[in-house]
Amino acid sequence: MAKARCGRILGEDIYIEEGDTTTLYFINQLRAYQVVLAALKALDQDICHDGCSLPSTVNKVIKRLGKLKNDLEASDVAAEKKGSLLSKIDSFLADASSLPQDTSQTCRKSAGECVMGSSCFATGALNLFKEITEPEAPKI
Repeated sequence: MAKARCGRILGEDIYIEEGDTTTLYFINQLRAYQVVLAALKALDQDICHDGCSLPSTVNKVIKRLGKLKNDLEASDVAAEKKGSLLSKIDSFLADASSLPQDTSQTCRKSAGECVMGSSCFATGALNLFKEITEPEAPKI
């Protein structure tokens, strides 16, 4: 079967066999994590650094990455590809773990310091996962 380029994760072009929707599912999820983590890192450099929304979102990302890792380990993705994707998940987990996780701080919006509007960038970044709709999650 022919291989098709299906994305770029951590600077590496990713190729899979055409029709391999299980592997494509995990790759698309990792592509989303790459974007979400970049957004969270940027927010950590801004007003969200000392708030509670960013840490809350980071904790959710860490939990979701852990579930994604468990699902990938239990999947029928080819061993070589699985190892490569697991190493990327571990890299994302390390990045996420370096971000603030203490939710005891006051939200900058509640404190009147965030005047960006009614929405929250940190929780909005997490909503990017809703945009990844194909392929459907494999039955594991």
